[in-house]
Amino acid sequence: MIRNWILVYCLFVTLPVWAAVRDTIPRPVGYVNDFEHLFTSEQVDTLDELLHGFKERTSIEIAVLTVDTALAQSANFDFFTMKTMDAWGVGRKGVLIGVSKMFRKIRIQNGAEIEKVMPNAETKKVIDEAFIPLFKKGQYFEGVYNGLKTLIQRLE
Repeated sequence: MIRNWILVYCLFVTLPVWAAVRDTIPRPVGYVNDFEHLFTSEQVDTLDELLHGFKERTSIEIAVLTVDTALAQSANFDFFTMKTMDAWGVGRKGVLIGVSKMFRKIRIQNGAEIEKVMPNAETKKVIDEAFIPLFKKGQYFEGVYNGLKTLIQRLE
């Protein structure tokens, strides 16, 4: 009996959280989805071209998502990026990079096939060495571009 009440309680607590996250997942508009407005249109085009060319050469899809408070809360940022990757169908052989200047967070979600060639420790190293130093200078486009070039180099 107590187990049933615990199950009911967990459902009522977690279901609204999942519903809130699911409802705020936006539709993708390309490889670069700048919902925080960190990039100029020219910068979005540059990143899109880089990612499109990489997908054509390798069939590995990389998507970039910038997140503001209208989409997610800081506390569920990692969960939100994971659910967005699933909803967008980036897939087993794909990568989603979530960035939020406002939350001061970055998350790289690797599909299962990518994790085989680039485990979490290596992904963290890419974040720490390629993205973060430029983000700390306020250079978000340059950080994302540098991080993407590093990821591409390691995945090709």
